[in-house]
Amino acid sequence: MEKLRKITDDRTARVLFLLCWSAYFTSYIGRLNYSSAMTAMIQEQILTKSQAGFISMVYFFAYGIGQLCNGLLGDRIHPGRMIFTGLSLAAVMNLLMGFTGNFFLMSVIWGINGYAQAMIWPPIIRIFAEMLEKEKKMRYCVDIVSSQVVGTLASYLIAAAVMWLFGWKAVFAAAALCLAVMAAAWMAGFKRVEKGGGKAHVEAQASASSAQTQTAVPSTDSRSASAGNTAPDHSFSHLLLHCGLLAVLFPVVIHGMLKDGVTTWVPTYITETFMTSPSFSILVTTVLPVINLTGAYAARTVYKKCREHEVKAAALFFTVATAALCGLWVGRGVSILLTVLLFALTTASMMAVNTLFVNMLPLRFERLGRVSTVSGFLNSAAYLGTAVSTFTIGIMVERMGWDVTIGSWVLLTGGALVVCILFRKREIG
Repeated sequence: MEKLRKITDDRTARVLFLLCWSAYFTSYIGRLNYSSAMTAMIQEQILTKSQAGFISMVYFFAYGIGQLCNGLLGDRIHPGRMIFTGLSLAAVMNLLMGFTGNFFLMSVIWGINGYAQAMIWPPIIRIFAEMLEKEKKMRYCVDIVSSQVVGTLASYLIAAAVMWLFGWKAVFAAAALCLAVMAAAWMAGFKRVEKGGGKAHVEAQASASSAQTQTAVPSTDSRSASAGNTAPDHSFSHLLLHCGLLAVLFPVVIHGMLKDGVTTWVPTYITETFMTSPSFSILVTTVLPVINLTGAYAARTVYKKCREHEVKAAALFFTVATAALCGLWVGRGVSILLTVLLFALTTASMMAVNTLFVNMLPLRFERLGRVSTVSGFLNSAAYLGTAVSTFTIGIMVERMGWDVTIGSWVLLTGGALVVCILFRKREIG
């Protein structure tokens, strides 16, 4: 495993954060553009609802598998090269997506895009854990959530404008351009961050950091060992069985179903329920990422009040999401404003859960050298829920309608709440 330089000066840390923020922001432009284009493709009868849901499912399955595989690799190979590769490959796949209208080819191309994008998140969390000091890494793990929110907003706005001017195929070409530019900027920027400071500074800081952690953390020997060996000290099965990861597995899957799976279908739901145009439904949906950002910072506040216990904090947000979905179920079709508000409460709550489980919880495993692995595994579980939900929602809506579909969301979210309550005293890590 290649060592990463610890950064102490604020300016370099800010540059590093900006690079990571920009990379993840751009990745959202190249993934959510399909959700925006999907409504138009269904209306133009290029795809049926079940086919559109299947392509989305393929993406999320590939992304989930990629999160697990690249999470494991991310603790062993250089994170900078992995992120560059992911951005570049995603750019190529987005470009190809705009040149085909064939269902099978779209499924393959978008699946490859999903795997490519899975090369971005686990290395970012490892970079934060190993290159930043404790206060900065905790702050930036929350602050980077804004890249998801702004990226979602940008994706919807760009897609709405490009689709209105040039059609749905141009939506993918625009995303490809953004990803290619970001890949080049990442390669140049991260190299400069790594070279900053000089060898003497690196050695001095490594010594100071070692002395500090010996005072603050009893298990520093295992941390040093994991940093110096080619493989982490603890197996993946040990993490699952003895470190508490299984306790959060079901809530993580359900939060993925709600955070991304349901969000994928929001424009279609609004169009069909209130008879709006696809472009208008996309514009209305842009309010969701703006409100979602409050969920990330609410997560940090509740996390501190729950004495830094992720499961206890998550229980509160699952309660809010269950109540909001119940309101959506009972008041379906009453008001477009109320509908968007209830969706916003649900997705903001799930953004909070995502911040707790996928961003903050993996930092507990730095001493084991398994930050990227744990982050990749939890993200993989989340996108397993997303993959299943995006496909099954299309099937359920076609065969049973929106009322039954939303009712199933209520039951599953309530189940995740029960699990969090049962394991609220379980220590993770």
